[in-house]
Amino acid sequence: MRTKLTIMGLVLAAALVAVGVVTAVALVVDLRAALALVAVAVLGYLLVIEPRIRRWGATDVEVDRAMPGDEMIPDGRGPTRAITIHAAPHEVWPWLVQIGYGRAGWYSYDWIDNDGRPSADRIVPEFQDLKVGDPILMLPGYGPAVRAIEPDRWIVSGDPEFGTYCWALYPARDGGTRLVCRFRQNWPITPGTLFWTLIVGPGSFIMERKMLKTIKARAERATAGHRTVVP
Repeated sequence: MRTKLTIMGLVLAAALVAVGVVTAVALVVDLRAALALVAVAVLGYLLVIEPRIRRWGATDVEVDRAMPGDEMIPDGRGPTRAITIHAAPHEVWPWLVQIGYGRAGWYSYDWIDNDGRPSADRIVPEFQDLKVGDPILMLPGYGPAVRAIEPDRWIVSGDPEFGTYCWALYPARDGGTRLVCRFRQNWPITPGTLFWTLIVGPGSFIMERKMLKTIKARAERATAGHRTVVP
């Protein structure tokens, strides 16, 4: 419940700030100036900022490469983000497979997405057996089900209606791993999807970036010899 309320509060606060800025400009100048400011800001975000955060950390090859789950939404689009981890794929996998609310957490900002509980900083044996059909909860009672899984390689969750999410581990030349994440959807352009792009989109980027960096840090720390298994 705390996670739901926190996320709803953040989205509402962002919307209120946007409305407040427009209202202030309209009061100080006029409505047309306020609308022009909004148009410039939206175009600036869509043309300059959004393309950058949509592919944070990913190479051209990774953005263009087909990933597991793409076939469920052939005409889909969405962000592809990646990070290099100095650990082998089989050493990163245990951290990835235990992800989710009510499991090891999301390795992101826990006060937002894990009811304030810290995400696991060790490999938890009871969360290692993820199967097709199991939910990966994002909020209490809500989360996409696993559609396909290949140990040490990738997890695909979601569905064609709401979108698919893929985490994939690719061996790097130096013996490390490229962790690549892709969200794919084919939503029609509506006020709701535009709202998602402008307000929720940056928030999801901030959360996912933190997740990738935390997985990297914990997998590399474990590989360096730290104890990782819960007794």
